[in-house]
Amino acid sequence: MDEQYLWDGTGPPDPEVQRLEGLLGRYKDRGTRRNVVRFWPLIAIAASALVAAVLVIHRPASEWNVTLDGGKSRAVAEGQTIETSATGTATLNASFIGELRLESNTRLKVERSRLALRRGSMHALIWAPPSKFVVDTPSATTIDLGCEYTLQVGDDGSGLLTVDRGWVAFQAGSLESFIPAGAACRTLPLNGPGIPYFQDADAPFRGGAASFDRTNGQAGLAEILQHARPRDALTLWHLLLRTRSRERGQVAARFAALVPGTDVAGLESGDHAALDAAWNALGLGETDWWRTWKQKW
Repeated sequence: MDEQYLWDGTGPPDPEVQRLEGLLGRYKDRGTRRNVVRFWPLIAIAASALVAAVLVIHRPASEWNVTLDGGKSRAVAEGQTIETSATGTATLNASFIGELRLESNTRLKVERSRLALRRGSMHALIWAPPSKFVVDTPSATTIDLGCEYTLQVGDDGSGLLTVDRGWVAFQAGSLESFIPAGAACRTLPLNGPGIPYFQDADAPFRGGAASFDRTNGQAGLAEILQHARPRDALTLWHLLLRTRSRERGQVAARFAALVPGTDVAGLESGDHAALDAAWNALGLGETDWWRTWKQKW
């Protein structure tokens, strides 16, 4: 058989090929266009269903299971968004991570190695190793250090973190805050995480912290320094990293008045060893503890 005939119809034809051409020729172009047009909607639906099925099949399950409004527990796929109604709640569980409770009007997306709280309120009880549980918000990221906490996100992207047990780090780029049990910290769009403060602090002190966060350090410092207790040195330590020149000198002096033995000159100059010693003097744990998961200054 001449192979050229199969390619372009030239050359000596093969009898068997000619016979097959005769049998199939009756179907040539008969109603092809008309049938395609007629069945195009069905073809499109079938194609869409196939694509959807493929996406479901290839979307891996996450480590989380969810129970909505007290119903039946089901697996959560990576990339899936959990959203509660105006009166509903949801509970998420992961054996090796922890348990989450989502309040009403909450939207949470489950990513491959982290979660993203876009709106609403989430209460977390985490037993995973430190730094393994991460939640993104529109303006900062929470990094769990083995704890229990509540995270709230408003429609404007602002957030509030309150810690019941353990520690949480609040981070946005190079800006970070460390929040122990009993303390809280705000986060704002563009500004990122604010300065942590203990929730039992005096109202003027808390008001000063809110003003400092809201104005990106342009207001509130005087109220903070005036009403700070020894326990509130946690807030002042963070202020040492967010003030400069004369204001940092004021913070260092007030810190030294609250925490005896402080190297004031070292704090004013931003000396790393002085900052570490000041943190250790707070009685909240040594700097070496959280450096096991965080790079050096």
